[in-house]
Amino acid sequence: MITIGVDDTDSEYGLCTTYLAATMMARLGEIGEVRGPPRLVRLNPAVKFKTRGNAAVAFSLETDQPEEAKEVALQTVLELSDFSGPNTNPGLVVAEEVSADLSSFYRRALFEVLEVGEAEEIIEAYGLWSRAFKNRRGLIGALAAVGAEFSDWTYELLAYRRPERWGTPREIDEASVWRADELTYPRTWDTVDHHNQKVVFAPHSGDPVLFGIRGEGPEPLREALEAIGSEAYERAVIYRTNQGTDAHILPCKISEAAEDGSYRLRGVVAGGAKPIEGGHIFFPLEAEDGNSAINCAAFEPTKNFRDRVRALLPGDLIEVYGAVKRGTLNLEKMEVVALAEVKAPTAPLCPSCRRRMKSAGRGQGYRCRRCRTRAGGKVEAPIHREIELGFYEVPPSARRHLSKPLVRMREARVHPSR
Repeated sequence: MITIGVDDTDSEYGLCTTYLAATMMARLGEIGEVRGPPRLVRLNPAVKFKTRGNAAVAFSLETDQPEEAKEVALQTVLELSDFSGPNTNPGLVVAEEVSADLSSFYRRALFEVLEVGEAEEIIEAYGLWSRAFKNRRGLIGALAAVGAEFSDWTYELLAYRRPERWGTPREIDEASVWRADELTYPRTWDTVDHHNQKVVFAPHSGDPVLFGIRGEGPEPLREALEAIGSEAYERAVIYRTNQGTDAHILPCKISEAAEDGSYRLRGVVAGGAKPIEGGHIFFPLEAEDGNSAINCAAFEPTKNFRDRVRALLPGDLIEVYGAVKRGTLNLEKMEVVALAEVKAPTAPLCPSCRRRMKSAGRGQGYRCRRCRTRAGGKVEAPIHREIELGFYEVPPSARRHLSKPLVRMREARVHPSR
């Protein structure tokens, strides 16, 4: 049994590491058998070197021809990597055993920005077979994928276009996609964006992916696939993945949050949300002890989620989830833990019928029109808040692959985006 990991073979212009891995598995089926579902491994989403979603792939192969398997894997990388991409640096790793150090390396790759030298040291220490090209950064993801252990996981079915269709507009019957979502939600999610009335499960680039369906298990994915009308696809592969698990999120104090990390931070809203040009909004979050603070941002693509951010007021206690970029936490979701009581002057209540009194005239106080009782002036009363306790999330069109959708958080008080 060998485990093969591959990463960084696509570019901004085309191709796809998951498609390369799917082709590799098909070719290796002639000299072995893939055991278990292949793993689609998302790593630190804040890494600047990523092409799109910072994904690597690994799978286990049972074979009595390991040397031939390595050669097939290498030839597939050479054939289906876009070496012309300036940020394409393919890496390929093969391991006979997955040590604790490899699993630790995977966990670090979720939260940190690692260097190639760290991956090469582990590869050398354990005598792993590997190949890498250009600046060799693909070794990081390939090694992390080999060592990946999921404490929580979901599944994604990826349908791949026939090569002659690459770069042409995708032919997908949108009405059938909405029907498939209605049939399988909440066992599948992020196929469509209800609030923004968009189909969001298909990319718009020239890569080989036709669409991807995410869900809790293989069966609802197959059920959705059968309901969707589209152009003929070359193949469809179901991956086990850490997507939708918040695997990238570290609980952290505001004072300890570092650049290019993703965190869950608890704090008190220290000011109202302020818009800037482009539809983005920002607000300050202060640690409960008052010793540190950070700016939080809801960018324009988060659409209706910004309404929930605007509803926050100073004094609200919240927990925010997201990545720190340029000293600002980019919001992926938030939990409202406690709402500050905010009061405003208002007409008093009638002590008899508890109805709100009306003005009796300029300078004449207030009077209950039903009971004829009178009061001298306005009183302070709590105002109605346009937000409740619980979790709020960005819509599917703005969701990161690793972010756990609220439909999976059944034990918590949630306000899903749909």
